[in-house]
Formats: sequence, structure tokens, C-alpha cells
Amino acid sequence: MKSVLQLTITAVIVALITSNLLHTESKLDSEQATSVAANRVDGYGEVVQFVDAPHQPRDGSKICVDVTKGGDASELNPGIEKLAKYINIYNAAGNQPASVDIAVVLHGDATLTILNEQTYTERFKTKSNPNLDCLQKLHQAGVQFFVCGQSLTSKGGKPEQVLDFVSTAVSGVTAVVNLQTDGYAYVPLSK
Repeated sequence: MKSVLQLTITAVIVALITSNLLHTESKLDSEQATSVAANRVDGYGEVVQFVDAPHQPRDGSKICVDVTKGGDASELNPGIEKLAKYINIYNAAGNQPASVDIAVVLHGDATLTILNEQTYTERFKTKSNPNLDCLQKLHQAGVQFFVCGQSLTSKGGKPEQVLDFVSTAVSGVTAVVNLQTDGYAYVPLSK
């Protein structure tokens, strides 16, 4: 039978180990929060966290987002802001951050949202490209952008007029098909 002293020592050791584990867990949570903050798209696409919900964001997901809808040239395209929401869902809405690889294909009426500042302002007679800040933050978060070369040229644009982080694909169709072949889940975004 253990003495009171042995039980007390055991309790103290357990308490110290538990305290150390909690401190380590807290440190990991802090590191994860830093990682989340680094990948969030601040100022756009706000989300609410659901830690106990089914279908949590899955680490390693790959999404091909097909953006076709345009809008008022003097305002942020709602489809562009929706992309920020997708990034924020994977980084801050679940019970833990999850890595996601997002590739965006822009065509149709969404094509010209990716024009560089000078070309956009000259074409639409605006003070700036209202999509630029959000697009840059998305790019910094790791989002890949492809614009349909067919739509771009049919709308009077040129590949050298798009933002420097946007690649001009042969077409939107080939980009979407190739990304799906590479394992990306297809998400159409027409609103």
C-alpha cells in the first residue's frame, strides 16, 4: 500500500506533466493561429467557425473554381470576393486549418477583372481596378489564376495586359478540363 507521501508525489508529478502538456498544446494552438493568419484573406470573405460541424475542411483538398460572371466595373466582382471566402473557410472556419490548393479559371464576363491597373482604368474609365487588392491577397494566399485566352482576345484584351500573376490559358475549357484531370474538384461560380 502506498503512503500518503508517495501519493502526493505522484499527484504532483501528474500535475506537472499535465501542465507541461497543456502549455505545449497552447503553444501549438498559437503556432496554428499564426499559420491561419498567414493564409487568411483579411478584409474579404468573412467566415464563421464551426468546430463541431460535419464535413470539416479536409487537408490537401484541390478546387478548380470556374468564374464567369462579371459586374459593375467600378465595384469588386462578387465572384472574386467569394474566392476569399473559400480560402478563409479552409483556414479558419473548421476545427483546425486545412491546406487547400485553389486554381481559378476566369472567362466570359469575368475575364476583364484581371486586367492590370493601367489597362483596366483606361478601358473602364475608373480610378482603379476594384478587384486588384483582393486578387493580390488571394495570390499571396497561394491561389493560382488562369484567364481564358479566347475570351480575353474576343473582348479586346491581350495577354500582356493581365496582372503579372495571372497565366493566359489557351481557353477556359482546356484549363478546367486539365485541372479536373489533375484531381481538382470543379466548383462553378456564376453568381
